[in-house]
Parts: sequence; structure tokens; C-alpha cells
Amino acid sequence: MRIEYYPIDTFDSVTGWAVLGNDTTNLAASSTRLLGLKSLEFDKANGAANTVYAGAAKTVDLNLGFEDILPWDYIVFTCYLSALTNVANAFVKLGTDATNNLEFRDADTNLQAGWNFCQVRLADALLNGTGWDPENIDYLQVGVTFDAETDALADIKFDGLYLRCGKGL
Repeated sequence: MRIEYYPIDTFDSVTGWAVLGNDTTNLAASSTRLLGLKSLEFDKANGAANTVYAGAAKTVDLNLGFEDILPWDYIVFTCYLSALTNVANAFVKLGTDATNNLEFRDADTNLQAGWNFCQVRLADALLNGTGWDPENIDYLQVGVTFDAETDALADIKFDGLYLRCGKGL
């Protein structure tokens, strides 16, 4: 079987990205990276939004249906966590909007302080709203969920998001 990786986002720029609320601060392009030119960096703060997550989102125009993706294919991403204290998971959401998407979570039990290679099978995604149409993805969100809304963590980074498909025999 041949494994192929199709790039979805390289996180080389903050252009088009917006934080998910005031519990996410310091959105920037960081020169600390694992792949590519930059990584997308932000912090989790104890802001007035009182949410348990920190992250960023942007509008995209993606067609991931070109390869006849299957339930056992993967969404793969790398993320950097400066510490695991109070982290519940790292996630990527792909779909129509913030309400209708598939959420790909990697639990804290699979993560470590430092760089993480995360991969989540399409079949293991959480369905939000009506989910996604892989041929018409308009929304991308990345982030980290914490145990409590008062938790904070600096230096969260995302770098490299791919669709991993197994093709052939």
C-alpha cells in the first residue's frame, strides 16, 4: 500500500486567522517550527470569554474529496505544547463553519510537552452539526482544550496539517 500525504495548511502566516475569543491571546507567526517556514502560535489566557479552549480559525476553500477518502484515512497535524498541565486535547476542525464540521481530537494521554505528531482517523472524528462535505470545506479551526476555563498556557503552536490516505494494495 502506498501512503500519500496531501497538504491542507502549512501555518506559515497569520493572514486570515482570527482568535476564537479573548481566552486566546498573542496570535503570531513563530519562527519556531517543525515543518515549513513558520508555525501558528497563540496562548491560552483566563479571559472574560470563560471558555476551556484556545485556538484560531480561518475561512478556507478546500476540496479533500478528490482522492475518494475513506473512513480509515487520517487527518494529521503537528502541534507544540510548552506543558501538558491541564491540557485535555489538541484538535482540528474542518467543515462548513464553526457549528457544522468534523472535529479531530488527540487526547492528552497521547501528547507530550514539546512537539507532537497527531493523527486521527476520519472515522474517529466528532460530528458537530451536519459535519462536513469533504469536497467543499470552507472552515478550518485549530486549538487546544483545557480541563477548566481558568487554565492558561503560553506557546501553543500548530505546524503542518495533512490528509493521509492509503492507496493501492
